[in-house]
Amino acid sequence: MAVKQTPVYHSANLAMFMVNLSHAVMRPMRPHWPELSVTDLKAWFRSKKYVVETLKFLPEMPDPIFIEQAIAQVAALGRVNHAVNPV
Repeated sequence: MAVKQTPVYHSANLAMFMVNLSHAVMRPMRPHWPELSVTDLKAWFRSKKYVVETLKFLPEMPDPIFIEQAIAQVAALGRVNHAVNPV
């Protein structure tokens, strides 16, 4: 737990930065997914990481279209709001 002035200052700035970054990442996705939340964004990136790491076990990588479909299906497991047509 940060109780001294400098660590508290850095923690507060990091928190503000992460809020701004998440809103910047969500902005281009809003037309396709108006109800997008930070939880949905985290689920999307977590699913992307899981799918890519799992596909590394295959002898050869599948088509990029398959990868995007797999990411969308895995992201659907952890999302809170329904995406009409996720990017």
